[in-house]
Amino acid sequence: MHIGHGRTKRFVELNENQPNIPYQACILPGGKTGHCRHLHYCIQEDFKRDFMKFMDYLCIIQHSAIGVCCPDGMVEGAMDAVAGDLPATAPKDENAIAFKIDRAENRGCGLSTRAQTRVTGSRPANPREWPWMASVTPEGFKQYCGGALITDRHVLTAAHCTRRWKANELFVRLGEYDLVRTNDSRSYNFRVIEIRQHELFDKSNYQNDIAILKLHRAAVFNTYVWPICLPPRGLQLENEIATVIGWGTQWYGGPHSDVLMEVSVPIWVHQTCVDSFSDSVFNETICAGGKEGGKDACQGDSGGPLMYQLPSGRWTIIGVVSWGVRCGEPSHPGLYTRVDRYLEWILQNALF
Repeated sequence: MHIGHGRTKRFVELNENQPNIPYQACILPGGKTGHCRHLHYCIQEDFKRDFMKFMDYLCIIQHSAIGVCCPDGMVEGAMDAVAGDLPATAPKDENAIAFKIDRAENRGCGLSTRAQTRVTGSRPANPREWPWMASVTPEGFKQYCGGALITDRHVLTAAHCTRRWKANELFVRLGEYDLVRTNDSRSYNFRVIEIRQHELFDKSNYQNDIAILKLHRAAVFNTYVWPICLPPRGLQLENEIATVIGWGTQWYGGPHSDVLMEVSVPIWVHQTCVDSFSDSVFNETICAGGKEGGKDACQGDSGGPLMYQLPSGRWTIIGVVSWGVRCGEPSHPGLYTRVDRYLEWILQNALF
């Protein structure tokens, strides 16, 4: 099988000796119930050649094997090959099925133990709320940048986080929560073997500030490590509430936070944002932050995700932390690379 631009898709290796038995209960697209089964026992035409739809059926068997949510009564014995490592785009008009699921492992991308968004000031996140969060650091740094897991091998981050470094100088940590204590979460270290920085990134004005890191091995999905959804096209985001997370400084020039922090921020009307800056604000940018100040990303949060929760309960990465004027300044929001303007670029570069 091929995915656009002549790139050949990698296949998941399937073992025909896996047992043909149902595992945990799951919810199918549309709200019907089923059970998670190994892929080759439940190949469905709905997702056989559509990897975005496949991710809507994805479930994890015993924390190690990729399975699909299979309708009860439908079991196929034929072997087939289905790819499971493309980034997934959340359906725009999906029913609110996510709240029916008690474990994130039972369904596709963007599910968190967080039931719904809350409008709060900056606060420590809970250890299992944001399983796609990545710490991106050069060797010898405690904290440098953030990122978000979008497949089992790829982390989305900011281009300005990568421009000074070679791939073998960067490391990614998944499942992290507390940078000092080691027993608060199940964290995993990965080497970076390739960097795909946007070819039109401009370091003078941070236009096209987006990059993808390829990990040296596939991450195993579990409660602490799980991919976030890419956003559907055409989301109307102005005046909505989003959430940004990171280990950045607690104020401009201050110390980094040891634990993962979160803050909910309103998304600005784009023209209002343009009028607030003397520097260029591009159409590929989202502006978000409290107009009165105090709610913002800060130093060390670069590359991390600006997240929006769809009515279904899925979380999507709508922005990548890019730049701002100091941190939390009144009338100056933080600026984020707008992810839905780069979906084609991401899909092309998350296949290498």
